[in-house]
Order: sequence, then C-alpha cells, then structure tokens
Amino acid sequence: MRWMPRQRPTLVDVILASVLTLVSQLEIWAPGLVPGVGEVVGSRPVLAVTTLGMTVPLVLRRAAPLAVLVVVFGCAAVQSWLTTPTEGLATLAAMLLAAYSSSAYSSPSRAPFGAAVLLVAVTILGWMQGDAAFMAIVFGAAWVTGFVVAQRSGQLRRVSGDNRDLAQRLSEATALLAQAQRRQATGVPTPAPDDLAALTARELDVTRAVAKGRSNAEIAEELFISEWTVKTHVASILRKLRLRDRTQVVVAAYESGLVRPDLRPDVD
Repeated sequence: MRWMPRQRPTLVDVILASVLTLVSQLEIWAPGLVPGVGEVVGSRPVLAVTTLGMTVPLVLRRAAPLAVLVVVFGCAAVQSWLTTPTEGLATLAAMLLAAYSSSAYSSPSRAPFGAAVLLVAVTILGWMQGDAAFMAIVFGAAWVTGFVVAQRSGQLRRVSGDNRDLAQRLSEATALLAQAQRRQATGVPTPAPDDLAALTARELDVTRAVAKGRSNAEIAEELFISEWTVKTHVASILRKLRLRDRTQVVVAAYESGLVRPDLRPDVD
C-alpha cells in the first residue's frame, strides 16, 4: 500500500499549538482566568517547562507524528513524576492530538510502533495518576480514530488517482476515434504505412489487440501465447514501424485502416 509523502507543518498546526500553549500556560500562571481550573498545587516552573514540551511540538504533528507522540507523552510522564499536574483540559487536548496524529499521519507499517509507545505511556501515567482505565479508553480511541481516518484517506487518494488515469485514457481514445472518423467522413483515403507490410501475421494480430486497448496479459490469453512473447512482438512492431510507444501504435492502426473505429467492439 502506497502512503502519502511526509507532510509539512500547516498554518492550522501552528495556530493550534499556539492556542494550546497559551491556554496551558494561563492554567499554570493565571488559573483564575481559565474556567474550571483550580489552584495550582505543583511547581509552576516545572509545570511550565514540561507543558511547553507537550504543546509546542504539535506544530510538527504531521511532519513527525511518532516523534511528537514520544515527546508529548514523555513530557507528561516527567511532569507527573516531578510535580502535580494541573486539572486543565489544554494538556489533555495536546495528548489526544498527539495520539490521533501518530496513527493518522504515519505509515501503516509504523502504526504498531505508535500503538506500543501509547500503551507504555498510558501504563506509566495511569500508575502515577491512578487513571489507567480512563487514559486507555480516551487515548486508545483517539489512536483508533486516526488509524481509520488514515485508511479511508488512502483509499480515496487511490480512487482519485485511478479516476484521473482512466479519464486521461478515455480522452486519448476519444480523440483518436474522432480523428479517424473525420478522415473517413472527408472521403480522403489514408494509405497504410509502407512498413506495415513488413509485419508478420502474428504481429498484425497483436497490433489490432493493442489498438483495442488490450493489456499484454489479455493479448496473451486471447492469442494463446505467453506475455513474454507478446512483449517481444510489441517491441518488434515499434521497431518496424518506427514508433515510440503503444499510443502511437493505436494511432497507426486506426489511420492505416487496420482497425476501423466504426466496428463494434469485441465482447469479452
């Protein structure tokens, strides 16, 4: 399964990290300004430094999701070990985003590593704070949500790419057919290339099949030959007709009259 290229930090990430940093620092230094936050009982300098380590790295949550996960939850563990964390929601939101991003923006092959890091972090934090079950449910749900979103996004990207490729092929085929039909409508005969007579009977069969859009595997099955033989015939056709690729073979086949666009297509 192909995966998206590594993403750069976005403006949304910068704003999100900045807002969480500001709110979390207010919870420490001015808890009265933040609704629902009680008086700070821990060391404010320790809380301030470790909380910065939990919010600022979120800027890179798309570019380095697993590293951000390790840093955010590592700082949370250090904070719980050194002092009493605040009761605000900013740091909880930061950890949720880190858990989500670790599966949403990393490759599927590295997803188990993120899950393992999250499991160890929840075990340590739960032991320190006595909330292991709550953390496992909340952060586990965030990780699973990110994983599902990543899978669906990958499927949508593949479908979109296939549709673009199909649209391009249909456009090329339509243009070729329209050109051939215009030539027939004007009544101007198009002579076959001089080199067409140099093709063997089997090469002519392969040329017709290529012009009809058959793949090498389909041609091999239709003519009862191997794909390697088909590739050999195609290479010989290109050489004899002095063509560059299969698209030019299609053009030559229609313009020479070897394949007529007004014929009904084969029914497989």
